[in-house]
Amino acid sequence: MKRTFRAAASAGALTALLVSPLFSQTAFRKYVALGDSLTAAVEGNCLVERHQRRSYPKLVADALGIGGFEQPFISERAVSGPVGVCLGAVVAGGTITVGAVSQQGAPTNAALARPYDNLGIPGANAADLVDLRVANPSGNTANRFAAAILRNFPGGPFEGRNTVEEANLLNPDLVTVWAGPNDVLGAALAGAAIDQVTLTPAAVFEAKYSQALSGLRATGRTLIALNVPDVTSLAFVRTIPPVVVDPATRQPVIVGGQPVPLLGPRTTPTCSTAPCPIPSSTLVTLGASALLGQGIGIPTALGGTGLPLPDGSFTPPATLSPGVLLYADEVALMQQRTTEINARIASVASANGATVLDIHALFDGIVAHGYEAGGGIVITTSFLTGGLFSADGFHASNIGYAIVAKEVVQHLNEVSGTDFDLPDLAHTLFEPDMPVISASGVLDPAAGPFGYSMRMWKDLVSTAAPSDVELVFPSPVKRVEKVFPR
Repeated sequence: MKRTFRAAASAGALTALLVSPLFSQTAFRKYVALGDSLTAAVEGNCLVERHQRRSYPKLVADALGIGGFEQPFISERAVSGPVGVCLGAVVAGGTITVGAVSQQGAPTNAALARPYDNLGIPGANAADLVDLRVANPSGNTANRFAAAILRNFPGGPFEGRNTVEEANLLNPDLVTVWAGPNDVLGAALAGAAIDQVTLTPAAVFEAKYSQALSGLRATGRTLIALNVPDVTSLAFVRTIPPVVVDPATRQPVIVGGQPVPLLGPRTTPTCSTAPCPIPSSTLVTLGASALLGQGIGIPTALGGTGLPLPDGSFTPPATLSPGVLLYADEVALMQQRTTEINARIASVASANGATVLDIHALFDGIVAHGYEAGGGIVITTSFLTGGLFSADGFHASNIGYAIVAKEVVQHLNEVSGTDFDLPDLAHTLFEPDMPVISASGVLDPAAGPFGYSMRMWKDLVSTAAPSDVELVFPSPVKRVEKVFPR
């Protein structure tokens, strides 16, 4: 930490400075962070100590000079199975793609006698901050991680306590809350924007979020709420174009002077019988990569199966069929829900004495213009090459988390009159973020032209799906040879 103070003229003047309201605002003794996987520091669809040491809360704590910031570290090991695989960028033959580089291990400091300072729970939505009191280690993603992070499993040291209550046990004078992304994200991962299934109703979100913030409100405590970015701009939904691409070059195939649209299940004004060419406004998720590698979504004239890429759907009472397409109406609904949730965040924060860090505006700016990281380096949202996202396409990279930390400290300086130095991005820009063990994973030859396998997509959808919803995925289709015109 680096802070500069003017020299006091006398001991009396120094004493006056130390007890002044201004000085009391510039020193924080305890910081606790609540939220989901973005707070925990998930990268590449896994949580390991390598990522956690670069979490945005840890970087904020370092910038504020707060020592003893405890996190629920998880070890990292060589790949030996399909669960908890860490994805990373793999360079093969001059092409950057996605592959398994390591795997989640076991917690390494589970015996800590108090709650952790980083209480981010991967898979958690706003309701989980108050409702998840007894974690089921065999349950959904939020439950499994809560068992390790909150340690409120049956018989655990904090059984019966939720995230808010564990935070209050530490009596922090600074708290950040980043809840809400998972209340919208499930729609993007499942390729299906369905109210009360993959999207949390705004009124439900507000009720739970209000419980959380009112429970955290305390005299003398600085409370910062981070809002929700536009999930329809994530690399996960913006990487694959809605047209057929040559797998060798990843450039659109041109026929008759025009790109050829991929096939989907919806009819259009110019196509009355499905499968039909998808409109150019349709978003195609990374989950389509493996399906495209099997010829699904590609017209037979170009060597494909002629079968449509799946659009997500829901069959009551509890069956979700994930898809890989987001049509314009689904995109609009997701954006509308994000706007509604962010309005609720602003209102609830104001009612509880919290300030709002506008991550939505920050992200929009990066999408439009990139992020100037210094030295002529510009961070963008491009998948694998842009620097902002990790290898799963929607969690931040270590660079992305450092940007968030920088924004948090800058916001704190603005609202509290402090002068903390901002976190330096150099260590994330110039230090490789590589596994600490030898990688044993190999590329999936059926992962499609973007190197994103069916298993990766299934893991991500399963992470975001409600625990009481059955998931039904498209049946595998035999891989076909694709003959693209040159």
